[in-house]
Parts: sequence; C-alpha cells; structure tokens
Amino acid sequence: MREQMSSFDIHRMVDELQTLVNARCKKSYQPHHEQLVLRIKPKSLPQKDLVIIRGSRLYLSSRDRPMPNQPAPFAMLLRKHLTNARIEKISQIGFDRAISIIFDAKMGKRELIIECFRNGNMILLDEKRIIIAPLTHSKVSGRIIKKGISYEPPKGTINPSDLEKKDIQDIFSKSDLDLVKTLAIHLNLGGQQAELICNNAKIDRHKSAIEISESEDEINDVFRELNLILNNLKNDALGGYLLLNSENHDKTKEDLENAENLLARDKIFSELTFESSPIKTLEKENVLQIYFENYSDAIDTWFGQHDSGATARRIHEKMISEQPRGLDTEADKLSRRLKSQQNSLEKFDKEIKENRNKGLAIQENSQQIDYLISEAKQTIDEIGWKEFSKKALEFEYISQINVKEKKIFLKLPNDAGDVWINIEKTAQLNAQVYYSKAKKVKDKSEGAREALSETEKLLKRAKKNESKRKEKDQVTVIKRAKRFWFERFRWTIIDGMHIFVGGRDAKSNDSLIKKHMRSGDLYFHADLHGAASCVSKLKIGFEPDNNPPPYLTKGVNAYRICDSMENNEFSEKAKLQAANMALIWSRGWTGGGGAGTSFWVKPGQVSKTAETGEFVAKGAFIVRGNRNWIKDLEMKMAIGLICINGIPLLLGGTSEIVSSLCERWAEIQPSDKKKEKLANEISKNTGLITDDILPILPGPCEIKENFGLLN
Repeated sequence: MREQMSSFDIHRMVDELQTLVNARCKKSYQPHHEQLVLRIKPKSLPQKDLVIIRGSRLYLSSRDRPMPNQPAPFAMLLRKHLTNARIEKISQIGFDRAISIIFDAKMGKRELIIECFRNGNMILLDEKRIIIAPLTHSKVSGRIIKKGISYEPPKGTINPSDLEKKDIQDIFSKSDLDLVKTLAIHLNLGGQQAELICNNAKIDRHKSAIEISESEDEINDVFRELNLILNNLKNDALGGYLLLNSENHDKTKEDLENAENLLARDKIFSELTFESSPIKTLEKENVLQIYFENYSDAIDTWFGQHDSGATARRIHEKMISEQPRGLDTEADKLSRRLKSQQNSLEKFDKEIKENRNKGLAIQENSQQIDYLISEAKQTIDEIGWKEFSKKALEFEYISQINVKEKKIFLKLPNDAGDVWINIEKTAQLNAQVYYSKAKKVKDKSEGAREALSETEKLLKRAKKNESKRKEKDQVTVIKRAKRFWFERFRWTIIDGMHIFVGGRDAKSNDSLIKKHMRSGDLYFHADLHGAASCVSKLKIGFEPDNNPPPYLTKGVNAYRICDSMENNEFSEKAKLQAANMALIWSRGWTGGGGAGTSFWVKPGQVSKTAETGEFVAKGAFIVRGNRNWIKDLEMKMAIGLICINGIPLLLGGTSEIVSSLCERWAEIQPSDKKKEKLANEISKNTGLITDDILPILPGPCEIKENFGLLN
C-alpha cells in the first residue's frame, strides 16, 4: 500500500487546496511527532483541518480528532506566528513533493514549507525567507535546514508538462531502466501514471527505454499519452479515486452504500487494502476504483482513521518507551552489575597478563635492547631528536617515536610483542615499568573481586525475594519520575468509566475547581461542613488497555486514560456512586456515621464570588440555585488492584464499581485502627509501596471482607 504522495498527487492536491486562499488559520496542533494539523476557517464554510503527515501526505479533513492537552514546541511556535493569519497563496515548488503556503500574519509575511520527500520536514520562514524554525534540523546533499539561515529550496525536478518530444527522447536514450521505471523516476510521474501511459500506448512496460528512444512511432505514442494524462490532471473536475483490492466488486459497493455513518464505512475499508489516485487509472482485475468528489476525501478515507488516532498512539508509544526503565527489579539491576564487574575483571586479568609478558620479553631481550638504547642515545647526541625521529622510522622494528617522553615504540624479535622503551633507562628498568603496571592493576582487581563476591551474595538474596514475590502474586513496582495529574487529588472511577476526583485540602479544592472543572462536568459535595469539593469528569475517563503490559500478575486488569469519552451524560448510577464517594471522603468516615447525604450541581452554579459583605474562605465555594440531593448513602468502600497506563495502582471506590473492575479486591469499613497498619499489610501482600496506598484509604479502617486482595 503506497503511503507517500507523488509529485503528481501533490500537484492535484495543491489545485484542490486553492479553496483555502483567504481562509484564516485558527490553531496549530501536533498530535504526534510525525503529524501537524492546521485548523483552517474558510469564509462562509465550516472549519476544516489541514492534516500534514511528515514525509508522506497532506489533505483536508473534517474528522473529529482528539488533540493533546499540552501542545508540542513546534505547534506553539506556529500558534505564535500563524494564529488568525490569512492564507495568501498555496503553491507547489516546481513539480517537486514540496508545498509553499504563504500567510499574511500579524508579525508580517510568513511562509510554511511542507516537504514530502525523504523523511519529510515542515519549515517556517519569515518575510526574507530566513528559517524561523524547522520541525527537524537536517543536512542532506549539501542542503542545510537550520534555524537562522536562508531557506534553500530543493533542486529543481523535471516538470513533465514542460517536456517536448525531443526532451523525452533524450531522457530515454540516457536511461538504463525499462520504460515504466524511466517514466516513473526520470519523468517524475510516479508508478500509477507510468503504468497507465504504458498501457494506453500499448507498449511493453518492461521494454528498454533506450530501445524505445530509437523508435519514432513509440516515442510519439508515449508523448501523446503523457499529454492526455497531464490534460486530465489539469482540466478534469477536482476529485480523486480509491483503488480497492476487492474480489467481489458488487458486494463492496453495496456495503459502502448501506454504511450508516463514517465509522461503519471505515470498518469496511479497514478490511481491504487500497491506495489513492488523483485520476482514473489502469483497470486491473480485483481492483475496484471508487470516485470521490474531492481528492482530500479519497485520502481521508484511505488514511483518515489511522491519522485521527495520532494522540492516542503518542500516549501509548510514550507509555511503552517508559516502561523498561521502571520495570527493573532488584535482581535485574544486580545481574547487570554482576556482568559489568565480571567484564571489568576479565579486562584487569588481560591487562595484568599483557604487562607481565611485556616485562618478561624485555628481560629476555635485554642485551639487544641495551645496545639499541646506547646506539640511539649516541645518534641523538650527534644529529638531534628531530633528525633521529625521521631516521629511526626507517627501521622496521621501530614504528613510533615520542620525543616529549623520550620513548621509542619497539617491535621485539620472535613476535614477543610491541613495547615502549624509554631510552633514558636501561632494559631492566623498562621491564620494571611494566611489572609495576601489572602490580597496580592486580591491586585494583583485588577490590573488584571483593565487590563481585558481595554482588553475588546480594543477587542470590534478591532472586530469593523475587521468587517469594511471584509466589504471592505481588505486582511489579514501577519507579515513576512523574505521577498522574489525578493522583494529586482523591480519585476513583464511576459508572461509564468516568473519573471522579475530590480535593484533599483547601488548596487542592481550589485547584480542582479552577483548573479541572469544565462545562458538562458535575460538582458534588457531601452535606457536611468542610467536606471535599468533588468533580465528575464527562470527557475524561478510562478504557480497557488492548496491549496490557507483560509484567502484570494474574488478577490485575489493565486500563488506559481516555481524554475523549463518548458518553454525553452521566447515568443515574454514576451520580449515585459519585455522591457516595463524596460522602466517604468527608469527615463522615471518621465520625462513624452509618449513612449520609450529598448533592450535585452543574459547574455554572459554583462560584468563588461572594455576596456583598460576605467572605469565601480558601477551599470553599458558593453554590447558587437548586441542588440535586441524594440521601441515605451508605458508608461503604472497597479497594482493589488495577493497572492504569502500565502502572499498577490501588483503586478505591464503591463496592459495585471496584468489584466489576478488579479481580483482587476487598471491602473496608471505618475502624479505630490506624490506616498505616492496613497500608503495610496491603503492601506486603500486593507489592505496592505504602506511599501509593495511604492516599487511597479514607481514614482509620480495617478489612471487612477480603476477595483475593490479601493472600
């Protein structure tokens, strides 16, 4: 399946993008390192996304695509320069796979270059065509793409519309390829159009290009068909085709016509292999050509579903890339240390042996070496070091001279090895130098052997502990540099897999409501003074992880954070569970009450603005309007083992939700026992660290009923 657009495809796409001239760029996003999205608003038309896939393709799309919460640096730069900028011109650079988009921006003229060849790039230029910043710096074939220098466009490629018959004949005569490859590569047409020309001209595609250059009739046929294709590209109504590998054309057409929505259509296309073309191409067996009114629609159908999931892919790739560092057990670390120490000892032993052998070899040849030293010193006294250096290298047994240290690199007879000899010392003293080196390394190796012995003991103990951990089905503890945003608050999951968060103190109450409450969310509060402010998030929640980490023990289900939940409203069950948790997170838990009341309101009813003469304390809020009360809530809570984005965690929530999500869980109840005692017990049985357990426990508590959480 061809993923990269050809120059031919780019030419048609640029024609189609002319509808964006005078439109304004509203925002820039980078959902993935290989993807850039410009949100464009044409006059009197709905807003569209210009999707640019680095080194591959670009097209317009109206698909709903989740965007990252934190924009990437290049996206931020484009927002600074291009927000609300008007598009003045969109053009293809020559007939190459490169596009220029010129903007009339508040900071002056700006030009965005999109290169779709090699690994691709996106480059922002100022009014003098100086590079403000590229997506990636590069240096290829003498072309430098770097911040602060003038942009150098790619070397001009052949534009097939400028070619005369004589030019084609000349290109063919110099080509060592067959016809179809010569058309695709040297005439810059791409494979689809090259095949179409061969077929329409009725010439064997594998025929030598040189042979065709010698035939006037065949050159005429190729030139005629080339012009027909170029006229079709230029004069046909804008549109495009998808080429589907389908054995049953009628059934495929019928399925597509009966597809209820975009999702249903995507599912049909996902089961087929296909590619796109800007013009009707060669009819082939089992290939169905489907016409689209816009070439963008064809490409969006071709790759839109994959491209719209870029944010989720980035999160998953980051999660996978970060896993190995945190997954090291103590035994893994000690094994690596042991191997490193063994390698070091091997090097020490080798070095000791080499130095001893060199010292011994010098002693065995001491008579010849002393004679050589004497002759060398005499020669140096006569002609000096400079001339001696030149003369000495003429001898095959001397390969190097070190004038500064007064040494010569000597090749010993009988393949005894190469040694440095100081001519200021006798052979015996030179041998002693190597023996001293061997002794130094030996002393160093003794310390290394002691360290190796200690590591072996620690490794044996770590493996024993690891074996016990596996027997108890303890989870692998992941070392994290950064925690999830919701771990700064109390958190749980409610019906519909929505996340429900609550403040821990006055400061986090303020932070939660001001930073995280959005339209569509619901605000919950227990009917008790000083209770936490809580928010149920409509668009943020969790979904099953289709690629659970391999290190998970049995009984631990894996989920991923989802920033684009499809639920449009909360179920009554979700509201009940949220109200129950708001009560549990209040002082009602430590008060020993058996039941209580909570209420919920919409975000617009919650305010920090007090009435005249009144004061709102830190962490408190004013709730105006009618409140939705939920009464007779039980003080029951459950905890269970769960895995979020590859990180094993303890989940606290209602018994109903925890039992449905966790295979290993337990129900807890208020108690006079300190929660630290239970946290230590859970840590011993699950492998989780107590710092991750304590924030989940609402207060003094004990296990009421265990369902596999504690072994």
